[in-house]
Amino acid sequence: MKKILIASIVVVITAAIILFLPIPQGMTKDGGTKVYTSLTYKIVVWNRYLPSSPDGSNKGDLHIYREVSIYWFSDKDKSIDELWEIEMSKYK
Repeated sequence: MKKILIASIVVVITAAIILFLPIPQGMTKDGGTKVYTSLTYKIVVWNRYLPSSPDGSNKGDLHIYREVSIYWFSDKDKSIDELWEIEMSKYK
C-alpha cells in the first residue's frame, strides 16, 4: 500500500512538472521580448519599442512597452504577432 501511494505521488508530481514547467523560447528582435512556453500556457515578457504610448498620447516620442502577460490554452499556440494584437486591443 505504501509503494502505491509513493508511486501515485511521483506520477502526479511528474505530470505537474510536464504540464506547467515553462521552457524559454528565446528573445525576439522587437526590443527584447522574451517568450516562455509550457504545454498549458505561454508567458510573454513584453519589451517592445512603440512610436508613441499605447493610449496615443506623446506622439513622436519613443516609448518602450514593458509588461508580463500569460496566455492560456488556445491563445498559447498563437504567434507573437497575434499575441501583440491581443495585447494592443486592451488599450483601444
